[in-house]
Amino acid sequence: MSDRRLLGFFWLVGALALWIILGDLIDRGLLFANVANPKLSLGSLETSDLYAAVATIGVAIGTWKHKVVYAFCIETVQETRKVVWPTKQETRDHTVVVVITSFIFAFILWGFDQVWKQLFALLLEA
Repeated sequence: MSDRRLLGFFWLVGALALWIILGDLIDRGLLFANVANPKLSLGSLETSDLYAAVATIGVAIGTWKHKVVYAFCIETVQETRKVVWPTKQETRDHTVVVVITSFIFAFILWGFDQVWKQLFALLLEA
């Protein structure tokens, strides 16, 4: 897959996520301001979804056309292709290390918690 096509796919996914987030934020803002958010005649879409779509299209086009942002994203895609990803066995081994370390630290923190609980119980009884 070409860099431009991959970048376009991620741009589309990002725009969709931005539309969902902005729609929710605008909806909450209108609700907080006690302003009506009527449904459009298109079905279940509300006006907040329309505002979010317009804002998302503006941001997507503005960032896509911005030469610095576009060049940075293309360079990021090219650098990501150079990454040496871990094998399945390495991933499994590292996951086991993280889980065991997490349990050890959880046990240590539980021990400290028990000691502090007993100390405070003694201090509060006195």
